[in-house]
Amino acid sequence: MPQHPFAPLHDERQLLGQKRYREAHTACRQIIEKNADTPDAYYVMGVISYEHHDFMRAMKLFEVAIEKGHPEPGPHVQLARCFTNLNMPKKALQSIDVARRLNPKDGYTLSSIGATLSRLDRHADAALFYRKASEVAPEDPSVFFNLGSTLQFMGDFDGAESAYLTALNLAPSYTQARVHLTLIRTQTPDKNDLEPLEIAWRERHPKDLEGGLNIAHAFAKVYGDLGDSAAMMTWLDRGKSLILPHIPNRQKKDLASYAAAKSLAKTLEYDIDTPAEGPIFIVGLPRSGTTLIDRILSSHSEMISAGERTEFAASFHEQLGGGGTDIVDANMLLKAPGTDMLAIGDLYRDRIEAILDGDERFTDKMPINVMFAPAILAAIPTARIVCLRRHPADSVLSIYRQLFELSAIHYRYAYDLEILANYVVAFNELVDVYVRALPSSRFTVMDYERLVDQPENEIRRLLAHCGLPFEQDCLDFQNNAAPVATASVAQVRKPIYKSAIGRWKQYQDHLEPALAILRQSGLLE
Repeated sequence: MPQHPFAPLHDERQLLGQKRYREAHTACRQIIEKNADTPDAYYVMGVISYEHHDFMRAMKLFEVAIEKGHPEPGPHVQLARCFTNLNMPKKALQSIDVARRLNPKDGYTLSSIGATLSRLDRHADAALFYRKASEVAPEDPSVFFNLGSTLQFMGDFDGAESAYLTALNLAPSYTQARVHLTLIRTQTPDKNDLEPLEIAWRERHPKDLEGGLNIAHAFAKVYGDLGDSAAMMTWLDRGKSLILPHIPNRQKKDLASYAAAKSLAKTLEYDIDTPAEGPIFIVGLPRSGTTLIDRILSSHSEMISAGERTEFAASFHEQLGGGGTDIVDANMLLKAPGTDMLAIGDLYRDRIEAILDGDERFTDKMPINVMFAPAILAAIPTARIVCLRRHPADSVLSIYRQLFELSAIHYRYAYDLEILANYVVAFNELVDVYVRALPSSRFTVMDYERLVDQPENEIRRLLAHCGLPFEQDCLDFQNNAAPVATASVAQVRKPIYKSAIGRWKQYQDHLEPALAILRQSGLLE
């Protein structure tokens, strides 16, 4: 415990706020050399480590700050953020509870609680803390942007629009707020965001590549709503061309993972006649209908949605001794045979139950879990998997139109049409192997087009596969008020519609590089 009353390091915190990390770190090291029991020095250094994505080191520094008697909620909140990034949701929520009891009052800490709760799919609680942060930091545009994002997940589009507008009033050049505002609005000839987007594009810094990508996607949204397909695709190409030269080509690595997943499907052993009582994994390519299936299932009285979770991949890697940030790795997949798969399942369920604060039956709709489908069935004998498949050309178009965060390394194929088409081919080949190798009692494929054309028949088949009795609410899924933290947040609050089927034909000329690959593979006539 410290020998003297606690005193925050105002100068070092100011350096931290100015992102002068090296100076702040040097100052804190000098303070610790003079007095090792200065808790705020460890806290400031922990924040610096966190901002540099060294979550393990940050976690240890925050723990030392707390051990040294740091009385503020800040270290507990930042510790929770570390636990979240390290896939320790139970510890994250425990740290948040401690911080709450310490009555946080500053905007940074309140916003950090909101961010952590949002990461754990506790969006209603997150919105509460963002609102508190906006009251104590009314001049901080990021608080309103984060509030808007959370309200958008919750389906409160009016509230989200108001929050984004407030952020833009405080910071007119706030690119993310401008883009998000455009993306949630329906653009019309009489009322659209072309003028502010043109200003944002013109005034952006040439080195702000991600900002340029975001603005280009916003332009594409406007022109898509206006029915100008050529302009839409031109802006998508323009934005992606900013990014493509600066990201590593993952094709060789990812195709090796597809090959490993095929091998795993043929080598692991599975229980076939198991009760359908466990989690339901919804997998597939992005923008293939996974969120739609999640909404249908989570509308059932016996189900709850856990959202898109990385916990299975994290549990898999932890059990096999893997490390790093790449959750899909061919070498790890190939190590699975002979591993205690049930231990992976137990670890996964413990983590998800901590997030859900209970043992309800749940869905997990992380699309990339398609790579772990064999491991999931071996690790959780009562699990069921629903794999979505969509017309390959519509998959290419919908993924190309989607704005992914640059940190989403497994979706970097979305920046080039030919690369994207190769991934769509690899995915379909993988699913074909799964259909032959995995037990049909536990793994099923749903075609998006058939679901849209025959919703009741397909929903009944879906529920039967998952061991659930039919309920009308599953047909009326658009009334489900639960948050949706995906790109489909607006679409799934509407009844099933057919307008997205065959949409690729409107863009056929522009998609030709991708269509040629699909034809060559036999996926397109």
